[in-house]
Amino acid sequence: MGGSDSRQRLPLATGRGIVTVLAVLPLVLAGFVIGYGVGSGDGRFGEPLREAWEGGRGTVDHRPLAASFTATAVEGRAPDAPSVLPVGFSDDLGIAVAHLQFAVDETTVRPAHTAQLRLPVAVPPDSEGMTVEVASVHPVSCLCSLTAATAPPYGTVWDAVEVNASTTEIVFDVTGAINAPGRYGFAVTSPDRKAYLELEGAEYDAGPALRTVSEPDAPTGPLPPTAPAPTDPGAATSAPPIAPSDTPSQSPSESPSESPSASASPSESPTPTGGTIPTAPLDPVGSADPTGVPGMPAADPTEPLPESGQSEDQLSTCTTGEKLVPTCGALVGVAPAAHTSRVKEDELLAFEERAQHTQQIYHAYERGDDRLFPTDAQIALTQDPERPRTLFINWKPRMANWAEIAAGDPETDAYLDRLAEHITANFDKPFFFTVHHEPENDVVQKAGSGMEAADYAAMFRYVVERLRAHGVDNLVTVMNYMGYLKWVEKPWHDQLYPGDDVVDWIGLSGYGQSLHDDGRSDFGEIVDQTKGDTAWPGFYHWIAKEHPDKPMMLAEWGVFHEDDYPDHQTAVFQAARYQMAHYPRLKAIVYFETPADSNGGRNSEIHLDDGALEAFRDLMRSPYFDVRLE
Repeated sequence: MGGSDSRQRLPLATGRGIVTVLAVLPLVLAGFVIGYGVGSGDGRFGEPLREAWEGGRGTVDHRPLAASFTATAVEGRAPDAPSVLPVGFSDDLGIAVAHLQFAVDETTVRPAHTAQLRLPVAVPPDSEGMTVEVASVHPVSCLCSLTAATAPPYGTVWDAVEVNASTTEIVFDVTGAINAPGRYGFAVTSPDRKAYLELEGAEYDAGPALRTVSEPDAPTGPLPPTAPAPTDPGAATSAPPIAPSDTPSQSPSESPSESPSASASPSESPTPTGGTIPTAPLDPVGSADPTGVPGMPAADPTEPLPESGQSEDQLSTCTTGEKLVPTCGALVGVAPAAHTSRVKEDELLAFEERAQHTQQIYHAYERGDDRLFPTDAQIALTQDPERPRTLFINWKPRMANWAEIAAGDPETDAYLDRLAEHITANFDKPFFFTVHHEPENDVVQKAGSGMEAADYAAMFRYVVERLRAHGVDNLVTVMNYMGYLKWVEKPWHDQLYPGDDVVDWIGLSGYGQSLHDDGRSDFGEIVDQTKGDTAWPGFYHWIAKEHPDKPMMLAEWGVFHEDDYPDHQTAVFQAARYQMAHYPRLKAIVYFETPADSNGGRNSEIHLDDGALEAFRDLMRSPYFDVRLE
């Protein structure tokens, strides 16, 4: 991650030429520090969260407290006040992610509200279509701490839109993100590895805005008619139009020429195609009056208003929540010593020592009715308070074919009932569970075979529902697809999915060099691989479009060592560290470690050379994987 000094000084221009210095961000940031008492955990202060917000008024466009960006190919802190916000990939910047922060309070937002993040586009993408996503992130206390290497891990992805050369504004629905008065951070990114755009930076009466529309109090008489809202045919949005309000958008009390920062000497920050984005230095804390800051309440700096909301409370420390989904960041795990007779639980501990990081997910494979699970040894791994772990049990039934199991095969039913009794009596922690992972190459798409794609979906559903009906309420179910692209072209591929009500996560098995051995595969190809001119958008894009509410897991991933390409493992592990910036929906990665796989005896162990091992350790040290398992 990062680049040389020469890369940091790359000339940068936007598609609109040289841009001018904007002094609004230093002023707003200084006011924010005074009015809210910035904190990222133990240093926060303020009144307890109120049960009900008070007041709130119509439509309010909150202007950002901070608007900047990070770029993986540029070392150093985020610029204070860039005039444009790059998003996507360019040769000069690497992966650029726009970061925005806003404050809302009870004077501008009611509990019943909608919220949109509205982002004017300065330079649209050259590509025919570009996917752009928005996720919550913990707001940083100072842009001086924001770099690509230290950027806060992604939380919930709220919306995704597709933009093109005609897009003039991106509109995201972020209603679910605003759940209390407080401070909110958002990251705008793209999973497209060959697309790039620029958003408008923060300007007076222009640039990014968080538009909240509060529902009025219950009327006592008939409501007056409301004129329909005008629509912009160039805007990309998945949210409905919002009716206009008589309440004007908030504007700052000072003009740019009156700002104390207007005469400061700007620093320069690179953007992709020759030139610079001038930026203004941050005002010292206490140099500005927060009462004139758009989107912020008038308040005595010595009496800060409540500071809460999920950006503050749920994202200050990444933890696992319902269905083991991290509030931010991603879990890591391993299937150790696969295709060997070694004691897997011992091998897990050995892998952790090599990786120098606890593997929170232990991926174990169970077959037929040989034994009940979790076993005592598996349960023991989840009871170490110093190294919290959960299980990923991968069960492959062998007592009958899929259709027979779905119809109530007696032998399978008897085993499932014994299994349910065992789990309820011995293990009450949530754990990942899948049935017959990677079913694609076992499909026999022939009537009466009992192994058609629809039979698999019915079998998966039957197993999960029977276990649930017998009291097993701690399953976190994973639909685990095979990553080989030949399967996604099959007309029956969509019939494999068992249904949202029995699937909690969507998993993918993907490997470096799984389709070719040119030594050039990277992490992005594992997560979101496409092939030629086929219609398949890649698994990440497919999940974002077809199953946007499901977290994504690399249920198996690995990079094979090749004598002809000795540095390939190192390169992919290094790429993974910064390419995680592309994928806010990716919430878990589980490495598949084997000295000899079932397809030609390839070796995916991470310690075959010192460079690969150190690159994997660096990956594990990424802030993306700093998650507390609860």
